[in-house]
Amino acid sequence: MRLSNQNFALLFTFLYAFLLACFLPFHELWIDETEPWLLALHSNSYAELLYNKRFEGHPNLWYSLLYVVTRFTDNLAALKISHYFFSVSFVFVFLRHAPFHWAIQLLFCFGYYGIFEYGVISRLYAPELLTLFLACALYPKRFTHWYLYIFILVLNAQTHLFGLYFSGMMGLLLFTESLQLWKNAPHWERIRPVTFGLGALLWLVGCLFSLWSITHYLGAVHGHIWDPYKFHQASTRIWQAFFPVPEIIVQFWNTSFLKTRIEIPLSLLLLTLVTFCFRPKKLLSILLILYAALFYFFAFRFELALRHHAHFFLFTVALFWISTYYGRYTPSLNLKRLFTQDTKIRILNLLLLLAVSVQFLVGMYAVYMEVRYSFFPGKAAAHYLKEEFPHHLLTTNEEFTSSTVGAYLNQPIYNLARGQYVTFYELDPMLFNRLTLFQSLQWAMAFAQEKQKQVILISSREIVIEHFPFPVRPVKSFDKEQIVALPFYRNIYLYEVMPSSLHKFTYVVGNPSQM
Repeated sequence: MRLSNQNFALLFTFLYAFLLACFLPFHELWIDETEPWLLALHSNSYAELLYNKRFEGHPNLWYSLLYVVTRFTDNLAALKISHYFFSVSFVFVFLRHAPFHWAIQLLFCFGYYGIFEYGVISRLYAPELLTLFLACALYPKRFTHWYLYIFILVLNAQTHLFGLYFSGMMGLLLFTESLQLWKNAPHWERIRPVTFGLGALLWLVGCLFSLWSITHYLGAVHGHIWDPYKFHQASTRIWQAFFPVPEIIVQFWNTSFLKTRIEIPLSLLLLTLVTFCFRPKKLLSILLILYAALFYFFAFRFELALRHHAHFFLFTVALFWISTYYGRYTPSLNLKRLFTQDTKIRILNLLLLLAVSVQFLVGMYAVYMEVRYSFFPGKAAAHYLKEEFPHHLLTTNEEFTSSTVGAYLNQPIYNLARGQYVTFYELDPMLFNRLTLFQSLQWAMAFAQEKQKQVILISSREIVIEHFPFPVRPVKSFDKEQIVALPFYRNIYLYEVMPSSLHKFTYVVGNPSQM
């Protein structure tokens, strides 16, 4: 099982592709997965797509790819298929080109991140990993394939804010190496001034375009100033990224088994080990800058989730991979030599081996829970509505919950607060018309009265209807055990509201607290 053997990569890539194809049918999409699809599907032009996604907080690549796909089909299954292609691709690139021991390669690809977080869950991170690993694999040819390498960096910057982090730092390294500002630049070749200038311009424009595409979101959702809780949580993220051990519960996703007071010193220990062992110094400097940028974002901007925190681990793997092109820092491909080589490299290798071993076990648990339990009840709710209430009008006051239902139904849902049908969730800071649960029932009743037709109200919270004076009945609740554990957004409650010719209602904008 030699790393240089392409058959090794092909064999286990096919195995990965087979397993992922078996697991995907069990996965129910939720808002973070369906929202890019809905934005692409319901945008009549690419310019409209860029406007509609202005509050998304992500660059444009994944949305642009889905925009192309939705020009040919509106079948939601195409979302999973598109993501499947990128997941299988990044696994092949990693198995074919990553210079680690084969056990590390396989455990990572079939572990929590490879098979579940960036495999089963159909988000934009698989394209990010593909471009990240392509940049690592192409690093020795960065001067001979100048524009191709820069193009990969630009693509990586378009995948995610943290892709922009990595592409920005690697671009700076590339241009400073080409100017011979560093003593050791492996595979260095002279670049003509015109080629250097055009490459720098392409990289700069790509990074600025990526930053521009998320400025609306960063401006609309302000970060916190000083919050000791979030600072302490951010201090645990290095440990969680390397060892993402969840609580042993159904709602395991984005949980952590250990207490914060234990994970903080463990994170500091990992940071110390990486700092002490990582070479060369210029790559260590880049890694520490990336660590600092991630920590700042988690501590002072957004707390986010494990799929984001994982970049502490991903950036470490990527830069350790790149460090292998600097001669004596090559990780061992032989298990015996793994225990006899340079002490610092041996520590990093063993750290990676231990981390991916834990990730493999966690991945098995995650896939088991995915097969056994519902990830999010949007698909079940949509199926129930289609079977039991095909002619009812669907209303909601919570786009975040209902948009996934609409995605599975492939139809818009009437938003009571906006007074119009909506097809995707929009984080609009100018929308102040928030309704209480009781007012949602009132407005649904007024809508039923206006249309003289039965209405289904979709709510993420249970509504006390005993004292509601008009004909309303609960028809179904989807609040059993499921993996997504976001407060107020993991359950779905359906209420049937009947029109009444005896009463009229006045639309009243009220306090957002529950009545």
